[in-house]
Amino acid sequence: MLSLPLPHSIGQNSCNFVFLIKDVISLHRMGAYASSFQGDAGSLVGELTDPNQPNWITAHAEACALDIPEVERLWQRFQQLGCDSTGVLAQNQALQLTQDVFIKQSLRQVPRDENGGITFQTYCNAAKWMSIAEVEDKLRGVFKLLNRGKPVDRNIMKRILSKLYEEESEETITRLADIFVTQIDAKQQGEVDEDQFIEWVKTMPFETVNALLEFSIIPPELQDTRTSASQATSRASVDELAVPVSEETLQQVASKVHNRDWVLFANKLGFTQNDLTGISKKVGKNVYQQVLEMLHTWQRRESDAATCRVLDTALRDGDFIDVANDIFF
Repeated sequence: MLSLPLPHSIGQNSCNFVFLIKDVISLHRMGAYASSFQGDAGSLVGELTDPNQPNWITAHAEACALDIPEVERLWQRFQQLGCDSTGVLAQNQALQLTQDVFIKQSLRQVPRDENGGITFQTYCNAAKWMSIAEVEDKLRGVFKLLNRGKPVDRNIMKRILSKLYEEESEETITRLADIFVTQIDAKQQGEVDEDQFIEWVKTMPFETVNALLEFSIIPPELQDTRTSASQATSRASVDELAVPVSEETLQQVASKVHNRDWVLFANKLGFTQNDLTGISKKVGKNVYQQVLEMLHTWQRRESDAATCRVLDTALRDGDFIDVANDIFF
């Protein structure tokens, strides 16, 4: 959980309310993910193989659309959690992992097998969802855990905050709950609904929210290490990238990023959340068309400055190193 200024400072300076929201999001992130993805989706790898078989890793990679190194890393972690010889984390074992009441509640949201266990396939599917889901989907998952998807009033918020700040007095908790509802409840209805919560969080700096919700199966620092060698031998010269971007390249980028969380990439190209909302209203719900329209807007706006070099940099800074490598090198 992120460190938080002393709660009484929030009451003295309303801008510090951001830190309260950060802690609430961080606290509920795990369960948000758990409640939003599908489990084994009817294809049980565990019925076809087991951890002793040579195809255990490859079968899960194929079923969950993950790379082999990603599944290998997840399997190592799943074993550390205490899975049994069949590759299942028993119900009691999962709940014994922590004494935190919120994490226990989150674990109960994870899809289970008929015996109440968590299969490795479910674990892989969860990790896959965490890595590709869009920020707004994750935020909606967070909200659903606050009060089972129902609006959050002061009393509900007091219960949540009393667990979050166990050392604080009831008076402080009550004041924080009042701040939470007052700051977000633009409709002045005495409670915060899902849309209000999402819209308010969108006013926070994108980097702040994205950092809280970001998840990489293989940490970026390890990804950088893995790609550095190939980049050293295959990277095109800077001059080769200092050319206007083509329509074919824009379409390639859109096709590769539209089914992942591409908001940070858009942010690196200079687009705000409001800009993206406007694009969505213009072109409709087709995400590929949204990305393509965003790229066309960037190209029109930048004119000759819309080069492959700029696009490559935005992709890398936007956590799409693999896409940049595929397209430009």
